[in-house]
Amino acid sequence: MNRGIKTLKALYLKAKEAKVDETVFCPSCGKPFKKTNYQQAFCKNNIGTICKDYYWNNVTPTKRNNKTRISPASAAYMESTKHTRVTGRTSEGYRVIDGVAYDEFDEPVYNVDAGDDSRHPFDLED
Repeated sequence: MNRGIKTLKALYLKAKEAKVDETVFCPSCGKPFKKTNYQQAFCKNNIGTICKDYYWNNVTPTKRNNKTRISPASAAYMESTKHTRVTGRTSEGYRVIDGVAYDEFDEPVYNVDAGDDSRHPFDLED
């Protein structure tokens, strides 16, 4: 299933131009199939829409660069974990969450700078 984009596009055009009942090759997996509908371009050999999805995810430039696309589910998950990121522990064993060191009772102790290991006392008012 690892083909160049030009090859994928060429096979897709051949499949789209073919007439019903002609045998063509699937642009994605390369398996031959008999075209059953005038608009069909992909085989039905694989489960679901695997071949169609593979083709469009590789041919469309914005879909090839998945780092720029964040799904709604992923965005919601990232937002829900935004304020509870544990980034490590201090030398005293305190958990560091979003730049703040917390003791074993989940009380904030001091801020931890991301750039260096300096610590600043936390102003706690009674």
